[in-house]
Amino acid sequence: MIRVPRWCFLSLAVAAALSSAPATSSAQFGGLKKKLKDKVLADSQPAAAAPATTASAGDPDAKARKDAWEHPVPITSAAIDGFVKAIKVENAERAKYVAAASPTSAIGKWNAYHAAKAKCASDQLLEDSASARLQQKMMAEASAGKADNIQAYTDTLTKMSQTSQARSQRCNALARPQLTDADWQEARAQENKEEAAAAAVAGINPLVYARLKERVIAYALMPAGWKPSGYSPDELRVIDARKTEITPLLGKDFNSSGQRNSVGS
Repeated sequence: MIRVPRWCFLSLAVAAALSSAPATSSAQFGGLKKKLKDKVLADSQPAAAAPATTASAGDPDAKARKDAWEHPVPITSAAIDGFVKAIKVENAERAKYVAAASPTSAIGKWNAYHAAKAKCASDQLLEDSASARLQQKMMAEASAGKADNIQAYTDTLTKMSQTSQARSQRCNALARPQLTDADWQEARAQENKEEAAAAAVAGINPLVYARLKERVIAYALMPAGWKPSGYSPDELRVIDARKTEITPLLGKDFNSSGQRNSVGS
């Protein structure tokens, strides 16, 4: 009787589940233009609703930020026109920044880490697919009584298993970059620069644009089943009419809180 190693019959089962109860979104998750300390705390904790920024003697923009938060500009068709122009500029500024980033910069370190993780995941899928194909061929040979061919498949699968184990060890050893306060400040300064360039194209104040962007994106990326609040019916209709135009501009760079995914998240 031909004995086939038990591990040869293993198959990959991938399951993904998102368990979150329907919730209400008012596009108030991110906290408009938070201070660095708040930014670090937000990156280390689950997303939650954030109150408006309060005035501070050491923060000259506090009042303007508070006004932008509490009295956002209405989302009209004209506002969406401005938003679309602005987000394209913001994305272009981000692309230039990423392309020019040094390996030791915050974005350079973080992108290198994610690129390595993505390659690990891709390599694993390729290995699993190749292993499954070989197992199927080996079983077909065994069913056809071609015992002489089995050993070659077994040897190949053994080598693949060894390669897979080495990859797993290497990938499991990947460490998240340790970002410094200077890294966080660099990331925040760059985000401010991108938003300022985008706001200039839209012809509005950067704080006003940041709030508009947050609200538009939060609704555009709102998970199914969530109920929006803080929007007028007209605002929702305007965004709905342009959603197929808006969402491709966001890609994977933004989240349902209406903000760009931060470095380190």
